[in-house]
Amino acid sequence: AFGGARPRVVAPARGVAASRVRCTTRMSTELDQAVDAGAGTRTFSPERSEKLPLPAKERLWLESIAAYYNDEKPLLSDEDYARLKLDLEFEASKYVTMSAEELKFVIASSRYREGKPIMSDVEYDTLRKKLKNQNSAAAIHEAPTCRVDTGVCKSDAVPDQGKNAVLYLPGTVAATVLWTEALYWTQRMDPLIAAILGSPLIYLIARLITEKILFQNPLIVSATCPNCQSVINLYFGDVLGVDNQNVQQTEHDCPVCKTKLRGSRDTMIVQTVEEKRPAK
Repeated sequence: AFGGARPRVVAPARGVAASRVRCTTRMSTELDQAVDAGAGTRTFSPERSEKLPLPAKERLWLESIAAYYNDEKPLLSDEDYARLKLDLEFEASKYVTMSAEELKFVIASSRYREGKPIMSDVEYDTLRKKLKNQNSAAAIHEAPTCRVDTGVCKSDAVPDQGKNAVLYLPGTVAATVLWTEALYWTQRMDPLIAAILGSPLIYLIARLITEKILFQNPLIVSATCPNCQSVINLYFGDVLGVDNQNVQQTEHDCPVCKTKLRGSRDTMIVQTVEEKRPAK
């Protein structure tokens, strides 16, 4: 797996369009201090470990993994790699706890900025969407991004697990009451025992009530307003069978700065709406 014994898997790099979304990861130029003069290889001795800051160690570790996955010359020996990984674990680096897909995404973002892409736009966007749906911090921008030419600003949205769970509460209560009452009046079964034994059926009934009767394809996401950084929530889906035309996209005014925002369920991005300028 990524970050483990460093197998060699990833295919050669292919072309990537300039429109790719870039991931914000901490990369430090102090990595150059870890390059041996004239040798072109990076080492990680105990003495050098004391001098390198954490961001440089993290970048050295990521580049070492990327070299193996792209069939390049090893940057570190196995002994130095193990020492570096142990050092990062001791300093509680977030990268050593990432999954294989998260590391792959971080490395792909770094290589893209260097002009050495390792995957296509489609592969990159698919992986990023998958990680965002998992609330992975690796695929979520730490701050909004803006385009100078259009003035449109964007920020990432993530599913709000707490509020999404609340959506299923009415259906769960209704399903539990119906099931326990039915068994009590027909079998004289204790309601608590009936609820425990019937939990799988209660779960299915609760989903049916929530997703087919109360709401249709519901999803609540949380994001920050690209304009004022206040936290907002957006809802995608229909209510009680009423078509709200917002299953995939919804427009919403920020409650703080009143900026008009548009959220996309497919890309999990909230952006400001570009105002139409009157024709001259």
